[in-house]
Amino acid sequence: MFPFDRNNQQMYQQYAQAYDSGNYEQIDPNQAYGHVQQFMQNAPPETQQQVYQQYFQQMPAEQRQQFAQQMPQQYAMDPNNPQMMAQGFHQAAQQQPDILHQILGPGGALSNPLAKVAVAGLAAVAAKHLLSGQGGL
Repeated sequence: MFPFDRNNQQMYQQYAQAYDSGNYEQIDPNQAYGHVQQFMQNAPPETQQQVYQQYFQQMPAEQRQQFAQQMPQQYAMDPNNPQMMAQGFHQAAQQQPDILHQILGPGGALSNPLAKVAVAGLAAVAAKHLLSGQGGL
């Protein structure tokens, strides 16, 4: 997802529209997973932190609870505090680059419909952030 690739602008817009509508059915979760991985590897840390915080703030409480439960214990996450969840997830992503695969990856939790929405939602928030010009690029 970074750097901004004009060839993927239509896909980023699709993600952003999904975010705005709250309907992620048109997003391929495996493709979104790949874009989130790219975002986690390439986006500036401050951009990642902003996106994660926005993502956790808009996530329903039940989903935050489930997400927090999937995280390794050393990144204890309080599902009632989206800012702390964002910090914990960012720290986990820096220390364990495969953390997303562990909790949402194909064949794992991504087979769960809620996980599919989670990864599509994260890709959508990142795309919306990027398209709005806040990507720090």
